[in-house]
Amino acid sequence: MSSERESILSNVWNLPREVSEVAGKDPGTWLQFNTHMVTFYQQTYGELSRFFLALKSCRLIGSHCKKCQQVMVPAATWHCPNCNFAEMEEIELPHRGVLAARAPITIFPSASFIDEAPFCRGYVDVATDAPIASFLPSRLMTTTGLPRPGIFVKGTELKLVFEDQRMGRIRDIFWVPVKELPSHLVDKKPLFASDLNFSSPPMPAIARDPALEGALRKAIEAMRSMAEQIPRSPRAQKDLAGRTHTISVRTAGGELTLIVAGSGLRIEDEPAKSPDFAMATRDPAVFTRWVGDGSLTDAAVEGTLWLPHRAAFAVLPILDRLPRSIRRDVRDRK
Repeated sequence: MSSERESILSNVWNLPREVSEVAGKDPGTWLQFNTHMVTFYQQTYGELSRFFLALKSCRLIGSHCKKCQQVMVPAATWHCPNCNFAEMEEIELPHRGVLAARAPITIFPSASFIDEAPFCRGYVDVATDAPIASFLPSRLMTTTGLPRPGIFVKGTELKLVFEDQRMGRIRDIFWVPVKELPSHLVDKKPLFASDLNFSSPPMPAIARDPALEGALRKAIEAMRSMAEQIPRSPRAQKDLAGRTHTISVRTAGGELTLIVAGSGLRIEDEPAKSPDFAMATRDPAVFTRWVGDGSLTDAAVEGTLWLPHRAAFAVLPILDRLPRSIRRDVRDRK
C-alpha cells in the first residue's frame, strides 16, 4: 500500500487567489474575485462496512438467507427483508459473473469524473445459482481500448479484477470480459489490475481493401486543405496552441499520420515510426466527414473509430474544433 494520502479535492479544482477586470453588460469595468465554498464531512458505511472490508482483503461476499435462499450483493443488510428480518449469514461469492443488462457508456460525466470518461458501469449477476439475488453495480473495463458499443451486452461473461491498492470502496473492483483474458488468467483468484494491459492494447486487425484507397486519398486531400487554412485562422491556431501530438492512423485504404506541432497540423501519407498513440478505422471517409461537418468524437463513441485509451480520446475534441474554428474565421473575414 502506498504511504501517500489522496486528497478529497485535487489541485485541478483549485483556483489562484486573484482579482481581475471584466467588461460588464452595462457600461463600465467590473472587478471579479475567486472565492470558494467547501463542506467536508465524515460518514460510515454502516452495515455495508463488512462488505467493503472484504474487498480490501480481495474477497467478494454477500448476505445469504437460509430460509428463502436470497443472496444480497453488496451485503446491504444482514437481516432478510423477505423473512421478517431473519438474520442472514455471510457467503463467499465467485469471482465470475454475468452482465444482467446492456451497460451504457458515459461520455459526458459530472465534474467529479470528467477525467475518467468515457467509462462504463453495469449490473453484474454474481450469485447466479441463487433463486433470489440482487445485482452488483460495478465498473466495467475492456482491455481492447476504449469501451465501445457491442462489448458489454446482456449475458457477457465477466471476471472480477481488484485494484492493486484498495481503500475499502466500490472502486476497489471492476470487471472485464472473460473472452479478453489469456487462458492462464481466467481462473486466477484474485486477479489484479496490474495483471492486465490497459495502457497499450493491440490495435484491431483491419484488412487492406484496394477499393477504399481512393477514399483515403480523398480524406488526405480534405485534411491537407484544412491544414493549409490554419495559419489564417486565429481560432484554429489557439485550439492547437502548446499542443504536440503524433498520431498514427490505420484504415482499410492505407495508413497516414497526423502531426500537431507549432499551432499547426501536418498530414503524412505514411505511418509514424514512434507515434504518441494510434487510431484505427475501416472507413477512411471518417476523416473526410470530420473536415466537413462530422466529428471524430462521434466516430469514437459510435465505435467506428478505435482508440487505445482515454488520453487519446481527450485529444479528439481539440481536433473536432478545428473545422468549426476555420469556418467561423472565414465568416468573420467576409
